Amino acid sequence: MIPNRHPIPSTTQEQIASLTSLLCESTQENLVGIYAHGSLAMGCFNPLISDIDLLVITQQPMSLQVRRQILDRLLCLSGTPHPVEISVVHYAQIIPWRHPTLFDFHYSEVWRAIAQAVLAGEPHIALPNGEDSDLAGHFTVLMRRGYCLAGAPIAALQLSVPWKDYLDSVHIDFTWAVSSGQAGPIYVVLNACRCWAAVTTGVVLSKMEGGIWAAERVPAQFRPLLIRACAAYSGEAAESTISDAEACTFHHWIADRLGW
Repeated sequence: MIPNRHPIPSTTQEQIASLTSLLCESTQENLVGIYAHGSLAMGCFNPLISDIDLLVITQQPMSLQVRRQILDRLLCLSGTPHPVEISVVHYAQIIPWRHPTLFDFHYSEVWRAIAQAVLAGEPHIALPNGEDSDLAGHFTVLMRRGYCLAGAPIAALQLSVPWKDYLDSVHIDFTWAVSSGQAGPIYVVLNACRCWAAVTTGVVLSKMEGGIWAAERVPAQFRPLLIRACAAYSGEAAESTISDAEACTFHHWIADRLGW
């Protein structure tokens, strides 16, 4: 059972089991392991808003047929009930470590329409490939806080991500949170908190943990904002209690402190 501050619903457990089964069946003897990171692994999964974040490691690159098989089933499994974000790498892409990290396969709900077009055989359409700076952050969480769903234990991976690569990864995400227009105000606020904690104390925190950590250290004017952000993230308040303007003001304050 994955540890979590609130019980994980049976529908979530069933979805995780179905995803694990799909990935094991598709990769078979090529599989190294399937791992949870993000909120699911860090004990703060909120069934109302959280994604299921997975990393998959294989021994060798997957064939095009296997990728299409996984993608076809993912379109059914992602969003029932939770969105899925998954990255697949083969071992030579992470050992020796390199940053940004190459990947073989990536899917999130942002890519659903393109995935459908790929499976339909539409020309000149492809899923993302190449390098992903986010993987330094994901693998750091995996090594420090992750959870093995199938395959080799995390310690057996013998993977080490340099701290400077983790900080570069979270810095890029910190900037993306306000420049992309895709992150909600709760993400902007709590992500800024965990970035601040990482830079100043060298810890790897979840968004919720970052908010709690920062609430004890910010000027009084920001404490009510962080309390509301944590309440919204945990499902105890609506996300609409935080405005974009409030989130951006706090984000700029953190950026000034970090020199970002």
